[in-house]
Amino acid sequence: MKNTIITLLVLAFFSLGFSQDKVNYEEEYMPKLQKAQEDIARLESEMAAANSQITGTNDQITETQTKIDQTWEEIYQMVGSDKAGVDQFGKDIDALDSKVRSFGALPAEELYKRRAELDQFEAELNTFRANNISALTEYLNKLEKIDQRIKSIRSSIVVPYVTSYVVKKGDSLWKISGKKDIYDDPFKWTDIYKANKETISSWQSKYNAVLKEGQKEADLIYPEQEFTIPR
Repeated sequence: MKNTIITLLVLAFFSLGFSQDKVNYEEEYMPKLQKAQEDIARLESEMAAANSQITGTNDQITETQTKIDQTWEEIYQMVGSDKAGVDQFGKDIDALDSKVRSFGALPAEELYKRRAELDQFEAELNTFRANNISALTEYLNKLEKIDQRIKSIRSSIVVPYVTSYVVKKGDSLWKISGKKDIYDDPFKWTDIYKANKETISSWQSKYNAVLKEGQKEADLIYPEQEFTIPR
Protein backbone atom coordinates (compact mmCIF):
# COMPACT_ATOMS: atom_id res chain seq x y z
CA MET A 1 0.00 0.00 0.00
CA LYS A 2 2.76 2.32 0.96
CA ASN A 3 4.62 1.55 -2.28
CA THR A 4 1.51 2.22 -4.31
CA ILE A 5 1.09 5.68 -2.75
CA ILE A 6 4.73 6.55 -3.45
CA THR A 7 4.34 5.45 -7.08
CA LEU A 8 1.24 7.60 -7.51
CA LEU A 9 3.03 10.61 -6.05
CA VAL A 10 5.95 10.19 -8.42
CA LEU A 11 3.65 9.89 -11.42
CA ALA A 12 1.73 12.96 -10.34
CA PHE A 13 4.99 14.92 -10.04
CA PHE A 14 6.20 14.01 -13.55
CA SER A 15 2.76 14.64 -15.00
CA LEU A 16 2.78 18.09 -13.47
CA GLY A 17 6.27 18.85 -14.92
CA PHE A 18 5.36 17.69 -18.44
CA SER A 19 2.22 19.78 -18.38
CA GLN A 20 4.24 22.85 -17.36
CA ASP A 21 6.82 22.27 -20.17
CA LYS A 22 4.02 22.07 -22.74
CA VAL A 23 2.60 25.33 -21.51
CA ASN A 24 6.04 27.03 -21.74
CA TYR A 25 6.63 25.67 -25.31
CA GLU A 26 3.30 26.92 -26.61
CA GLU A 27 3.71 30.32 -25.02
CA GLU A 28 7.37 30.92 -25.95
CA TYR A 29 8.25 29.02 -29.11
CA MET A 30 5.04 28.74 -31.09
CA PRO A 31 4.82 32.53 -31.72
CA LYS A 32 8.47 32.57 -32.87
CA LEU A 33 7.90 29.61 -35.20
CA GLN A 34 4.79 31.19 -36.64
CA LYS A 35 6.63 34.51 -37.23
CA ALA A 36 9.52 32.71 -38.96
CA GLN A 37 7.11 30.95 -41.28
CA GLU A 38 5.40 34.24 -42.07
CA ASP A 39 8.80 35.83 -42.85
CA ILE A 40 9.65 32.99 -45.24
CA ALA A 41 6.33 33.39 -47.03
CA ARG A 42 6.87 37.16 -47.35
CA LEU A 43 10.42 36.77 -48.69
CA GLU A 44 9.32 34.14 -51.18
CA SER A 45 6.60 36.49 -52.39
CA GLU A 46 9.12 39.36 -52.75
CA MET A 47 11.50 37.09 -54.66
CA ALA A 48 8.74 36.03 -57.03
CA ALA A 49 7.87 39.70 -57.65
CA ALA A 50 11.55 40.56 -58.28
CA ASN A 51 11.94 37.67 -60.74
CA SER A 52 8.82 38.85 -62.53
CA GLN A 53 10.26 42.39 -62.72
CA ILE A 54 13.60 41.06 -64.03
CA THR A 55 11.79 39.07 -66.68
CA GLY A 56 9.87 42.18 -67.70
CA THR A 57 13.07 44.25 -67.81
CA ASN A 58 14.85 41.64 -69.91
CA ASP A 59 11.93 41.64 -72.31
CA GLN A 60 12.15 45.44 -72.56
CA ILE A 61 15.90 45.26 -73.18
CA THR A 62 15.43 42.67 -75.91
CA GLU A 63 12.69 44.74 -77.52
CA THR A 64 14.80 47.93 -77.37
CA GLN A 65 17.85 46.18 -78.84
CA THR A 66 15.70 44.85 -81.67
CA LYS A 67 14.52 48.38 -82.45
CA ILE A 68 18.12 49.64 -82.36
CA ASP A 69 19.21 46.92 -84.78
CA GLN A 70 16.32 47.72 -87.10
CA THR A 71 17.19 51.42 -87.03
CA TRP A 72 20.82 50.69 -87.87
CA GLU A 73 19.71 48.57 -90.82
CA GLU A 74 17.71 51.54 -92.08
CA ILE A 75 20.79 53.78 -91.65
CA TYR A 76 22.99 51.30 -93.53
CA GLN A 77 20.52 51.37 -96.42
CA MET A 78 20.48 55.17 -96.45
CA VAL A 79 24.28 55.44 -96.66
CA GLY A 80 24.51 52.60 -99.15
CA SER A 81 26.55 50.23 -97.00
CA ASP A 82 26.32 47.58 -94.31
CA LYS A 83 27.75 47.15 -90.81
CA ALA A 84 31.03 45.75 -92.08
CA GLY A 85 31.41 48.63 -94.54
CA VAL A 86 30.66 51.26 -91.91
CA ASP A 87 33.08 49.68 -89.44
CA GLN A 88 35.83 49.59 -92.09
CA PHE A 89 35.14 53.22 -92.94
CA GLY A 90 35.73 54.10 -89.30
CA LYS A 91 39.00 52.16 -89.23
CA ASP A 92 40.20 53.94 -92.38
CA ILE A 93 39.45 57.33 -90.83
CA ASP A 94 41.37 56.34 -87.71
CA ALA A 95 44.32 55.33 -89.91
CA LEU A 96 44.34 58.76 -91.58
CA ASP A 97 44.10 60.46 -88.20
CA SER A 98 47.10 58.45 -87.00
CA LYS A 99 49.14 59.45 -90.07
CA VAL A 100 48.33 63.13 -89.62
CA ARG A 101 49.21 63.01 -85.92
CA SER A 102 52.54 61.32 -86.65
CA PHE A 103 53.28 63.84 -89.38
CA GLY A 104 52.55 66.73 -87.03
CA ALA A 105 55.09 65.38 -84.54
CA LEU A 106 57.98 65.73 -87.03
CA PRO A 107 60.73 68.31 -86.44
CA ALA A 108 60.14 71.72 -88.04
CA GLU A 109 62.76 71.23 -90.76
CA GLU A 110 61.34 67.82 -91.69
CA LEU A 111 57.82 69.26 -91.78
CA TYR A 112 58.98 71.86 -94.25
CA LYS A 113 60.66 69.31 -96.50
CA ARG A 114 57.62 67.02 -96.50
CA ARG A 115 54.93 69.72 -96.51
CA ALA A 116 53.53 68.42 -99.82
CA GLU A 117 52.23 65.38 -97.91
CA LEU A 118 49.61 67.65 -96.35
CA ASP A 119 48.02 67.94 -99.79
CA GLN A 120 47.81 64.15 -99.93
CA PHE A 121 46.16 64.08 -96.52
CA GLU A 122 43.62 66.67 -97.64
CA ALA A 123 42.87 64.68 -100.79
CA GLU A 124 42.30 61.58 -98.68
CA LEU A 125 40.10 63.58 -96.32
CA ASN A 126 37.98 64.86 -99.20
CA THR A 127 37.56 61.31 -100.48
CA PHE A 128 36.15 60.30 -97.10
CA ARG A 129 33.82 63.30 -97.09
CA ALA A 130 32.47 62.33 -100.50
CA ASN A 131 31.30 59.02 -99.04
CA ASN A 132 27.70 58.99 -97.72
CA ILE A 133 28.90 57.24 -94.56
CA SER A 134 30.64 60.48 -93.56
CA ALA A 135 27.20 61.93 -92.78
CA LEU A 136 27.05 59.78 -89.63
CA THR A 137 27.69 62.07 -86.66
CA GLU A 138 30.59 60.05 -85.27
CA TYR A 139 32.54 60.19 -88.52
CA LEU A 140 31.48 63.72 -89.35
CA ASN A 141 33.09 64.89 -86.09
CA LYS A 142 36.23 62.82 -86.63
CA LEU A 143 36.75 64.19 -90.13
CA GLU A 144 36.28 67.73 -88.89
CA LYS A 145 38.96 67.21 -86.24
CA ILE A 146 41.37 65.79 -88.83
CA ASP A 147 40.70 68.78 -91.08
CA GLN A 148 41.46 71.18 -88.24
CA ARG A 149 44.63 69.25 -87.39
CA ILE A 150 45.86 69.46 -90.99
CA LYS A 151 45.20 73.21 -91.08
CA SER A 152 46.97 73.66 -87.76
CA ILE A 153 50.05 71.79 -88.99
CA ARG A 154 50.08 73.75 -92.24
CA SER A 155 49.93 77.08 -90.43
CA SER A 156 52.75 76.04 -88.08
CA ILE A 157 55.22 75.30 -90.88
CA VAL A 158 57.84 78.00 -91.25
CA VAL A 159 60.66 78.42 -93.71
CA PRO A 160 63.76 76.99 -92.02
CA TYR A 161 66.63 79.33 -91.30
CA VAL A 162 69.15 78.10 -93.87
CA THR A 163 72.77 79.22 -93.36
CA SER A 164 74.40 77.14 -96.08
CA TYR A 165 73.50 75.68 -99.45
CA VAL A 166 75.02 72.97 -101.65
CA VAL A 167 74.82 73.80 -105.35
CA LYS A 168 72.85 71.41 -107.54
CA LYS A 169 72.94 70.91 -111.30
CA GLY A 170 71.06 73.70 -113.08
CA ASP A 171 71.44 76.16 -110.20
CA SER A 172 72.44 79.79 -110.56
CA LEU A 173 72.90 82.43 -107.89
CA TRP A 174 69.68 84.00 -109.14
CA LYS A 175 67.76 80.73 -108.67
CA ILE A 176 69.35 79.99 -105.31
CA SER A 177 68.54 83.45 -103.96
CA GLY A 178 64.93 83.09 -105.12
CA LYS A 179 64.33 79.87 -103.19
CA LYS A 180 61.79 80.23 -100.38
CA ASP A 181 64.13 78.76 -97.80
CA ILE A 182 66.96 81.10 -98.86
CA TYR A 183 65.81 84.68 -99.48
CA ASP A 184 62.68 84.18 -101.56
CA ASP A 185 64.09 87.09 -103.54
CA PRO A 186 66.28 86.46 -106.63
CA PHE A 187 67.57 90.02 -106.60
CA LYS A 188 69.57 89.25 -103.46
CA TRP A 189 71.91 86.94 -105.40
CA THR A 190 74.68 89.50 -104.94
CA ASP A 191 74.67 88.83 -101.18
CA ILE A 192 75.48 85.19 -101.85
CA TYR A 193 78.12 86.13 -104.39
CA LYS A 194 79.88 88.57 -102.06
CA ALA A 195 79.92 86.06 -99.22
CA ASN A 196 81.30 83.27 -101.41
CA LYS A 197 83.49 85.13 -103.92
CA GLU A 198 86.64 83.31 -102.87
CA THR A 199 84.97 79.91 -103.13
CA ILE A 200 83.58 80.73 -106.57
CA SER A 201 87.00 81.95 -107.79
CA SER A 202 88.84 78.91 -106.44
CA TRP A 203 86.51 76.50 -108.20
CA GLN A 204 86.84 78.41 -111.45
CA SER A 205 90.61 78.13 -111.16
CA LYS A 206 90.28 74.45 -110.34
CA TYR A 207 88.40 73.79 -113.57
CA ASN A 208 90.31 76.39 -115.62
CA ALA A 209 87.05 78.09 -116.37
CA VAL A 210 86.99 80.68 -119.13
CA LEU A 211 84.29 83.31 -119.13
CA LYS A 212 82.34 83.50 -122.31
CA GLU A 213 81.23 86.75 -123.80
CA GLY A 214 78.58 88.30 -121.63
CA GLN A 215 79.28 85.96 -118.69
CA LYS A 216 80.22 87.14 -115.26
CA GLU A 217 82.25 85.34 -112.65
CA ALA A 218 79.07 84.85 -110.66
CA ASP A 219 77.62 82.81 -113.53
CA LEU A 220 80.22 80.05 -113.15
CA ILE A 221 79.19 77.91 -110.20
CA TYR A 222 79.45 74.13 -109.96
CA PRO A 223 77.46 71.29 -108.38
CA GLU A 224 78.69 70.26 -104.92
CA GLN A 225 79.95 73.76 -104.13
CA GLU A 226 78.80 74.76 -100.65
CA PHE A 227 77.89 78.40 -100.22
CA THR A 228 77.45 80.36 -97.04
CA ILE A 229 74.07 82.11 -96.89
CA PRO A 230 74.55 85.41 -95.04
CA ARG A 231 71.73 86.48 -92.74
